[in-house]
Amino acid sequence: MTTPDGFPDTFFVTLQPRPTGEDLELISDILQARDVDAEVIFEEGRLRLTTEQHPADVLLRLTDIGFQAELEEREADPLLCQARETRMEIRGSWRRALLAGTAGLAIMVGDMSGFFPQLPQGRLFWALTALVCLLVMYCCGRNYFIGAWRQLRLRSANMDTLVALGTGAAWLSSVIVIADPAFLPTAGNHLYLDASVMILAFLQLGRILETRAKQTTNKAIGALVGLRVRTARVFRAAGEVEVPVSLLRIGDHILVRPGQKVPMDGVIISGSTTIDESMLTGEPLAVKRQEGDAVTGGTMNRSETFMLRVTRLGDETALARIIKLVREAQMSKPPIGRLVDRFAAVFIPVVILISVVAFAYWITMGPEPRLAHALTTAIAVLVIACPWALGLATPVAVMVGTSRAAQSNVLIRNSDALRTAATLSHVVVDKTGILTEGRPAVTAVFPAADLTEQEVLQWAASLESGSGHPLAEAVLTAQRRTGGALFDLANCTAVAGRGVRAEREGIGFFLGNDHFLIEQGLALPEHLVTEAGRQAGEGGTPVWLGESRRVLGLLILKDPVRGDAAAAIRALHGMGITVVMCTGDNRTTAEAVARQLGIVNVHSELLPAEKLQVIHTLREQGGKVGMVGDRVNDAPALARADTGFALGSGTDVAIENADITLNGDSLLLVAQAVAISAATMRTIRQNLFGVFIYNAIGIPLAAGLLYPFTGWLLNPMFASAAMALSSVTVVANANRLRFFRLG
Repeated sequence: MTTPDGFPDTFFVTLQPRPTGEDLELISDILQARDVDAEVIFEEGRLRLTTEQHPADVLLRLTDIGFQAELEEREADPLLCQARETRMEIRGSWRRALLAGTAGLAIMVGDMSGFFPQLPQGRLFWALTALVCLLVMYCCGRNYFIGAWRQLRLRSANMDTLVALGTGAAWLSSVIVIADPAFLPTAGNHLYLDASVMILAFLQLGRILETRAKQTTNKAIGALVGLRVRTARVFRAAGEVEVPVSLLRIGDHILVRPGQKVPMDGVIISGSTTIDESMLTGEPLAVKRQEGDAVTGGTMNRSETFMLRVTRLGDETALARIIKLVREAQMSKPPIGRLVDRFAAVFIPVVILISVVAFAYWITMGPEPRLAHALTTAIAVLVIACPWALGLATPVAVMVGTSRAAQSNVLIRNSDALRTAATLSHVVVDKTGILTEGRPAVTAVFPAADLTEQEVLQWAASLESGSGHPLAEAVLTAQRRTGGALFDLANCTAVAGRGVRAEREGIGFFLGNDHFLIEQGLALPEHLVTEAGRQAGEGGTPVWLGESRRVLGLLILKDPVRGDAAAAIRALHGMGITVVMCTGDNRTTAEAVARQLGIVNVHSELLPAEKLQVIHTLREQGGKVGMVGDRVNDAPALARADTGFALGSGTDVAIENADITLNGDSLLLVAQAVAISAATMRTIRQNLFGVFIYNAIGIPLAAGLLYPFTGWLLNPMFASAAMALSSVTVVANANRLRFFRLG
């Protein structure tokens, strides 16, 4: 929670030794005297403070007074609370399943063994048994009856409706027989009290399976939550003190020692170190971080002590955003899931109609005892058609699939992205930072107009000094190695897809590609044009430097191709996906990189708006297009594509406009995301097909289709077991995604 200074905040402090009434007055007086405007209330063995001061300052004041003070965390972790609730839900379902199962089995065994009395002599015994079953139904299944009542008031029906009708009809028909044994011939053989509670036992077992499936899918989130640090060492004017991270504020200075996790997102303000970012990127090697670099909460400090300034708190941190993305994806519903909802809205009334028709047929045309047969078939149809498996088919697969993706450093924003990623025919990628390392270096400088190499670098670096482009950093790095001061320039302006221009003493200076300088009316020297072409053919990027009247020089920058880029391209091609390179770089350089990687479709020298046009054209041709980007200028294309993939190392704007965030720089993660999405959608279709086959076979059997040939009717209790088995099948099939491997 971000609580700026000057805004009253409430937090709790535990004190040792336990303060007396006089101590509380003393604490209040001293805090007031030391400019801590605090409301001091002692409750439940702790001190409640409401103040505008920083919690660390208050803690330091209390320590000065002589108390051993410790701040409490602001609130419990919601995921830990959810985990506890899940465990309680599973335990509750087990208790309900055991209660209903024990009651049902006792009635079944006692009746079949002849231990229980028969009707009409045992009417009192069976009346008490019915009452016990009613209590069991209340304890183990009242939520179904409440849900069915709500649906009835809305003039709708759902799974609760079928459960309530099936169990209610079984119990009520048994009560009628107990009240009037002559109502049915051979009535003692047609009580359904055991079925009325055994159905609930199987339903509770299904609930356990569903809850365990959700618990399993939350392990990926739990692992991320476990990376968060609970406390941080905060520096204040009066000293340093340990504070829960939930009480940190923007701008706090935190000391991070070697071997400690970074407590919160921030910027290094003192020192340098190497950070293990594998939890975000999947890369095992630690990366160098120095003053001015951003670091992420939950990563590991491997080497040196540094001071961090907090820049993000709470839900704004990288870890919190990752957890939010996974949760939202798990809770979202793809179009196929919404289709299931529409199907269920029709399916349930149809099942009820089939049950009524089956009852009417058996009561009018069936053999004796007709009412017993009619009740058996009607209840069996309602129970076996219970759409528990239908309700599980989509959400369990989505939850397992998105969690498996998160374990592979692929964060899927919602299930629509899951669906679209599985249907892609094209993936559009930029070159710099995605196919290449994104860390270009100046490999050659060719001066013109009597300038030296150092002077060309000085002018180029002066023009690039305000830019954040990777090529700009390469030029500035090369200039720092050669030395020399930067020139003061005015009116620096970046021209998208072209370069940068500035002025000095009324003279314009330009740095960019050949088109940019030609647009300024400059003639490119023939020998430098030849050299630029040769270098571009070897994968270099020519950058031209000029002033108002002449060309000043040529710089060659090279960005090495990523080691895993070729494997990623092969993996995508193997899935039937065409990779399209779209880059602002010159044609020769782009084609040189494309040849190395096996990319045939290349679009070079593009402005950001022209990338959008490429995507638009591919979509007009019937293609499903994915876009991979990592920079601000990629955001429009990410938003326009059917599926946008943002590299986790990219800008916030790119990530916010993407459907899938890849926690790393490897293009292999795109192939991983597509493969997991396809596997998840395939699993959903398998689940739905299985549920359809199950109902297509089960409902006719429950209605008595085989009775004319075999004399066999499906007992409602066995129908409930079959229903539970279908749920087991759906959950088991979805959990196969946990073991998914690319290739």
